[in-house]
Amino acid sequence: MSDNYWTDWQQNKRLSGLEDELTSVSSSLSAARASTARLKSELSKVSGSLEQRLTRLSAAFDAFVEISDLRVTLALFHAHGRVRHQMKRLLAGEPVVDVADAEGYWLAPALVALRGVADGVVDAEALSLAEARDPLRTKAFHALFASSVGGTPQAFGEVVPALSETVSRYERAMWLLAADGFFGPGGWSECGSLLSKLADSSLEDTLRAASSSPTKVEMPRDLDGVADLVTALQAADRLTGLRDWVTSTLDAHTGEREATADPLVRRTLDLLIDEGSPVELPLLVRERELRAVIEGTSAESRTWDGQVGKATDLLREDLVAERKGRRALALRASAAVVLSVAEKFEAATRTQPPATVTYRSRYGQVTITPTEADGTSLQKAEDMVGQVSRPESRGRQAAIGAGVVAVLFVVLAVVAGWGWVFVALGAVGVGVYQLMTDARLRREAAEHAVTQRERLRADVAERVELFASTRRELHDRQARVTDDMAALRAALATVAE
Repeated sequence: MSDNYWTDWQQNKRLSGLEDELTSVSSSLSAARASTARLKSELSKVSGSLEQRLTRLSAAFDAFVEISDLRVTLALFHAHGRVRHQMKRLLAGEPVVDVADAEGYWLAPALVALRGVADGVVDAEALSLAEARDPLRTKAFHALFASSVGGTPQAFGEVVPALSETVSRYERAMWLLAADGFFGPGGWSECGSLLSKLADSSLEDTLRAASSSPTKVEMPRDLDGVADLVTALQAADRLTGLRDWVTSTLDAHTGEREATADPLVRRTLDLLIDEGSPVELPLLVRERELRAVIEGTSAESRTWDGQVGKATDLLREDLVAERKGRRALALRASAAVVLSVAEKFEAATRTQPPATVTYRSRYGQVTITPTEADGTSLQKAEDMVGQVSRPESRGRQAAIGAGVVAVLFVVLAVVAGWGWVFVALGAVGVGVYQLMTDARLRREAAEHAVTQRERLRADVAERVELFASTRRELHDRQARVTDDMAALRAALATVAE
């Protein structure tokens, strides 16, 4: 073989090696590009600076690793998780037959006891076991589940024996169930009695708004001293409005059970079920926290017994609720506050109206009574009409001046020549014109004064009649105050029993 052959062979070998190396580098670059693309995709899902993004991705990765370990631990409590799964199947309408007990878990016997509650079937022995394991959760579950599937819950007092100023989620759910008739008339009354201890004066503004009258008492702005009269009339209107609102609200409440429970009932039931058994509780809480980190949602954990608000705020909300039972229950709980507001309206209505008021006219103040205007003040106003209407013309002075000038020119005509007579006649003409103009202005001023006096008397008479009619209206309304208060007390007494 020639030397050229070996040279070509060695060159081809080197080229082949270089090609393999380039292929390897190209593959590495492609992998790097793919990794970069995935990283960019992950980074685009979070907002903030690069450092914040990396921190969040790192936290999400750590949470994912930890939650994987947690699920391995939770697998040790398979029996507990199976009970919860069966409970959710039952809520979805699927039959549940074989329910195995989970050591110390109240939900297992509660499920056995209440799976037939929709048909009115309750296993008393299993229910007793569940209550022995956890009485509060079992009773809450009983009421929530029975109401959700169309069954009949137990007595309201067994679930909520007392209420405090701060209301928990399950207490609010029971409150709404009682208001909507799920606990029957007895539960409605029991809940109202508990809430009546928490209602206070902070509800007065809501009750005043509910009693607002569509009519508005209006008086002319030029009448002074009618503020008490207007306040008394408005109070009378609002007292009647409060009475009508109370009676209509209570009459609309039939006590019938609502067709469906409030969505809060189902949410509370789901939270109670998902809470888990006592041994699982810390693990499940941690799992929810880690899931929130991974999903980037709020880490706030809602529980079935967490606080949802103050009783007075919830009462204020129910006073204007659409469901009639809730509005009536809130009214029954606020009965003492309603009476307090009514008594304030009553006191304002019984205010004695003023004997006189003052009309502020363009020509001065006129004191008026329910029968007539004060003569002295009216006369002063009429005199002021004359003064205001008096013309400011200087026509007479101008006419006198023109006459004097005419006389002077006549004298001049006698002395210097009769040509000055024509000038004297011009001065006489000016004087006559000024006299006629002055007379016309004074005549018009007199006519204007007469018109203004008549208008003043008419305005005064109109306000005398308005004052008198308003006083009569208040007197009539004051006569009905006793009836309004009696009707209010009677209506509230029927629901307070």
